[in-house]
Amino acid sequence: MAAASRAPYGQRQYHPIYEAAQELGLPVAMHPGTEGVGTAWPPTPVGYPSRYLEWHNILPLGFMAQVNSLVTEGVFEKFSGLRMVVVEGGLAWLPHLMWRMDKNYKALRDTAPWLRQLPSDYVKQHLVLTTQPIEEPEKPEHLAQIFDMMGAERTVMFSSDYPHWDNDNPAVLFRRLDRALRARILAGTAAELYGLTVKPPREPSTPVPAATHRGAATPLERLGQLE
Repeated sequence: MAAASRAPYGQRQYHPIYEAAQELGLPVAMHPGTEGVGTAWPPTPVGYPSRYLEWHNILPLGFMAQVNSLVTEGVFEKFSGLRMVVVEGGLAWLPHLMWRMDKNYKALRDTAPWLRQLPSDYVKQHLVLTTQPIEEPEKPEHLAQIFDMMGAERTVMFSSDYPHWDNDNPAVLFRRLDRALRARILAGTAAELYGLTVKPPREPSTPVPAATHRGAATPLERLGQLE
């Protein structure tokens, strides 16, 4: 599903999709798309950005609106087995959104009587965010603190976005994280989410053409050496 839509994804016209996904045991993913292109809706509440940089910086806005809608409309209460994946929207914004939803729910819960838990509880049980393009604070320990705030052992899943210009290298990512949490992010959460219980067989090794080898492993070879 595209991150941009004519109506937020918590509304009832989308519920047959979630019902089918839950019945089949499939997660539903959201990825940037349609925002600010041609005659599509603007990607921000204040209109169309004029530069790619400006647009790229505010990608989380659409995801925040969609997550807010899914939670407050009661999608996760109605479909208790549904998992949603937020792809390529960053993740440092999630603690702020959870705190804000929890704060307002305590005062305005009568406007959403179908909710039986705090909004942040629904988020931690049903939402997974992919890492790329991950925010990189000046002090790496700040990212670890954000992971702690959002329950990253369940809500964060590695993605590389290779070969795009802003791809994340798994060999160097999360070096300062707790080893168990790093394992969950790089492999465990995805295995659990997609039911990967058997290790896939390795492809037969083939020689790397001399024109691309140049005495060093290619990026794809390096990814294959990370087990």
